[in-house]
Amino acid sequence: MIVSALLIPVMLVPVLLVPVHVFQIEALPEQTVVYRARVTPGFRFALGYTHSVEGCPVWDYLRVDEQYTMVTYKTEFWSSRTGLPYAAFGNEMFRAEGDHFIIENMHRPVPSIDQWVDSRYNNTLRFPDGREYELASLAGNGLLRITIERKRLGQYLYDMAAHASR
Repeated sequence: MIVSALLIPVMLVPVLLVPVHVFQIEALPEQTVVYRARVTPGFRFALGYTHSVEGCPVWDYLRVDEQYTMVTYKTEFWSSRTGLPYAAFGNEMFRAEGDHFIIENMHRPVPSIDQWVDSRYNNTLRFPDGREYELASLAGNGLLRITIERKRLGQYLYDMAAHASR
């Protein structure tokens, strides 16, 4: 009985030390994590906002590659004027589709995303399964940082439990 009670922690510790990768959004400058989820290569999400000058929607589509780097693979926008894309580069493809433009076949690595969020600009996080979050509702208007972080499974589970208890 005592031996089996001692074996449980011995077997559990290596599992808790396994590395995992976490999609994380934190409010700056406080460095308060407002969203986190485990990810694997192929994880996809989109960031949308209303362009402050043109007043049109913009959507950037990203995925996590095999090295756990965020990579922009497509962007959609409803104007091609001030501060918005106007051409594709390299192997990218620029096309018009109905009332908007798309650049696809992109491969632009993004180590982190620092984004000023304001409820006036509809900053939105969207997942392929249909879940959407208004980013201003996570931390109010201000600067958010989006990253992929490497953590130990034990730390990730602790963080999730601590966040759930708030």
